[in-house]
Amino acid sequence: MMLQIIPPLALTALTLQLTTTYEQRYMSYTKAVASGERVIRAATFSLTIASIIRSYKRKSIEIFFRNLVYCMNNLTDEEEKLTWDKTHAQGADTLSKTIMSMQGFYVKAAQIVASRPDSIPKQYADALSVFTDDNEPLRVDVIKEVIEKELLAQRGEHFDDVFEEFDENPLGSASIAQVHRAVLTKKYGHREVAVKVQRPSIEEKLMGDIANLKQIAKVFRGADLPVDYYTIFSELEEQLKDEFDFEAEASSMERMHQILTTDESGPQRESPIVTPRSVPALVSKRVLVMDFLKGIPLSRASDMMKSKGFEPDGVEARLFAQKLLKSLTTAFGWSILESGFFHADAHPGNIFILDDGRIGLIDFGQVKQVGKDYRETVAKVILALDDRKSDDNPE
Repeated sequence: MMLQIIPPLALTALTLQLTTTYEQRYMSYTKAVASGERVIRAATFSLTIASIIRSYKRKSIEIFFRNLVYCMNNLTDEEEKLTWDKTHAQGADTLSKTIMSMQGFYVKAAQIVASRPDSIPKQYADALSVFTDDNEPLRVDVIKEVIEKELLAQRGEHFDDVFEEFDENPLGSASIAQVHRAVLTKKYGHREVAVKVQRPSIEEKLMGDIANLKQIAKVFRGADLPVDYYTIFSELEEQLKDEFDFEAEASSMERMHQILTTDESGPQRESPIVTPRSVPALVSKRVLVMDFLKGIPLSRASDMMKSKGFEPDGVEARLFAQKLLKSLTTAFGWSILESGFFHADAHPGNIFILDDGRIGLIDFGQVKQVGKDYRETVAKVILALDDRKSDDNPE
């Protein structure tokens, strides 16, 4: 079925490849993504998948005829495993290179697939696990242009009216947005902030990517996989729509702050983690100005500890792990079990170790709300797991 959709896509891709250059196809985010580019991206990824499938078919035929011709000298189980391991490694390398060149939602998809190593060969899990949501950053003049157009123009203000400092190098550059450190002018409190700016025209591009991935995942729904990627990508398609609305994200940040700092019975309490809050006057659908959290993401914690001479299994590392676990467990316990509203994208890049030792949580583009019945079920499961004595003796 997959091979049936390749020829027309391949023909389109070849035609466009001959009539346009790479630079022309990927030159700038400042113009709406043309439908032709979406076709190219779909065709490129489909062609990659098809070539990998063909390599497996060829290898299966090769092994079959080898065993048929040399019936008295068949491949041993170990030899056959080594043969397939080599094929897996070649396929994984091809797929990872394609994803690296295409970026966009294909990187997010790679992260999702790699998070379930039981669903794919180890070679693919290893190759895809290296992907992080780091994209080539946009030039700072493009970023400033977006800020002026999407935030300041409607207020009748200029860039220097709002920002006293604005770092040219971004703190991070992901699929949807780029974040810069800045300092506001005295008019806005002269405070240090993080400025999240959406890439121009990115919504159309990423939604096109995920539509392509759903089409491919649908082909494999009948395969014997422990994960239904079509359902996952369909869910992510709905979730992704919310990530393009920074006003909604600002609202989620404020709601989470209230949940973590206010007991459900009313009194104030100390939050177990730090979450940024927006600057209400400086929020639009595509620009979000918020508190700046000084620290490093959890994904870089191991390197930081090594640089300071801490052993991975040393006392300091264990104490930090206990603090991290307690802080996050408390925060998610309060948010899920009390309100049902929680952060739905808490990967190591969004969890921060702050300079003062506290734990931070950023990026509220993906949040979830669950009902009372679901929360009660989760609570009962947790209590039952706590009461059980062992796997052999669950009573």
